[in-house]
Amino acid sequence: MGRRKTRTEALRGELLQVAAGLLAEGGSGAVTTRAVAAGAGTSLAAVNELFGGKAGLARALFTEGFAELARELRALETTGDPEADVLELALAVRSFAAEQGHLYEVMFSRPFAEFRPDARDARAADEIYGIVVGRLAELLGPARPPGTAKDAAIGLVATMRGLVALESSGLLGSGPESADRRFRFVLTAALRGLVAASATER
Repeated sequence: MGRRKTRTEALRGELLQVAAGLLAEGGSGAVTTRAVAAGAGTSLAAVNELFGGKAGLARALFTEGFAELARELRALETTGDPEADVLELALAVRSFAAEQGHLYEVMFSRPFAEFRPDARDARAADEIYGIVVGRLAELLGPARPPGTAKDAAIGLVATMRGLVALESSGLLGSGPESADRRFRFVLTAALRGLVAASATER
């Protein structure tokens, strides 16, 4: 059972870190309550008490992924060029997907059979959604029709996710340089198209 530990938030954080490490190294199949407990040197009962089983561990990884991405997006400074600012946001998401692919998969795919996000879980993405909508509102301008920034956010996220999926599969370009050029080209074209579409609805 390993050494005894107080079942505190500190232990919860350590267990989550162990789970994230197992996920990165071996995928969702490697994340079991027993393996997480062993990795943290605590008991299986402690994991179940703090997370409620494997589904709770998956939910915590899902929430942590969105929290970590939100921290990175909040750290981005604006430049006064709305198009460049939105593109920088998209590039930050792309970098996160490359560097934290294990969390990105939990956030946007369904690798754990035990966990299917519900409406309450979806609120984990609210801050990121707010950041994206805010930057798109700046790009579309104050005369945009009501709801246009939210519509544009859905289009932007769909485009980003598609490009990230292609890049992770090696299908976006023949190498890093061509993939980067294509990512930027497609995103820039999409943003300019959203601006033009917004203008025609005014």
